[in-house]
Amino acid sequence: MLNMNINPLAQNVQNIISPNPAVSFVAPPSDFSFSNILSDSLNTAAMADAADKASGLELLTNQADDLSAVMLDIQKAELSLNLALQIRNRIIDSYNEVMRMQV
Repeated sequence: MLNMNINPLAQNVQNIISPNPAVSFVAPPSDFSFSNILSDSLNTAAMADAADKASGLELLTNQADDLSAVMLDIQKAELSLNLALQIRNRIIDSYNEVMRMQV
């Protein structure tokens, strides 16, 4: 009969999940406020737009060697703008929902 001890396996699984038991999950810093998240989103969109414009200008002036990098910058700018618009839409929807509440 085969003697199988499953405790070492359980320890290995626990080590994979949490290799260092002294390290615990840390709560995010308290500066993650709504206004900071919103301003970070808008700043990211503005930086992506600036990078897109710069790479587009390089392409137009024939200074860009890699068309795929320019296309990636365009896609990043588009995604950042869409994210900022979705955040704005959620804010407006939330505001409208609060205004419909009866006190």
